[in-house]
Amino acid sequence: MGHRVNAAFVAALLLGACGGGAPAPAATPPAAAAPATDTAQAAALPPVVKGWREYPMPDHVISIRPVKWRTDVINVPVAAGKGLEYKLAMKKGDGLVYTITYGELEHAGLMEVEFHGHTGQVDGVGDLMFYSKGGGSEQSGVFTAPWDGIHGWYLKNDGDKDVVVKLEVAGFYEPGVK
Repeated sequence: MGHRVNAAFVAALLLGACGGGAPAPAATPPAAAAPATDTAQAAALPPVVKGWREYPMPDHVISIRPVKWRTDVINVPVAAGKGLEYKLAMKKGDGLVYTITYGELEHAGLMEVEFHGHTGQVDGVGDLMFYSKGGGSEQSGVFTAPWDGIHGWYLKNDGDKDVVVKLEVAGFYEPGVK
C-alpha cells in the first residue's frame, strides 16, 4: 500500500541512494580547502576558469532512471518461532532508502535480521552478499544494489509472540517478489 511522503525529501535521499554503496572518494580537495603547498598537488587541481575549478564527476554520484521512484509501507507479520523473507527485485545501481521497525517486539535479541541480496543461479551457482545482520533494533539506511537480483530481509522471530515488522521503503524496486 502507498504512503504519502515529502517528495523533495525522498528525492534528495534517493539521489544519495543511487550514488553507490560507499561515498566516492573526492578527486581532489575542494577549492575552499587550504591552498596547496605541494607542487604535485597543485598540478592535480583543475584550472580555475571564471573563478571556479570544475572537477570531473566520479562514478556512482548520480543514477538517472526513466521511471518514477516508488514508496511503500509494508507490514510483514512474523509468527512466533518462525522465519521468512521479504524480497525486492532491483537492478544494479538502483537505490533504496529504508527504515525497518519491529512493532511489539519485547526486546531486540528476539528477532534475527539479515539484510542481503543474491543473483539468480546459473548451473547451480549464484552470488550472495550480506549487507547487514542484526537483532531486531530499528534501522534506517541508504542502499544501492550491487547487481541485478533479489534484495531483502530474512526475519526470524525467536520470541513467543507474533510480531509485525514494518518496512518503509522508497526508491527503484519491485516489492513482494516470491
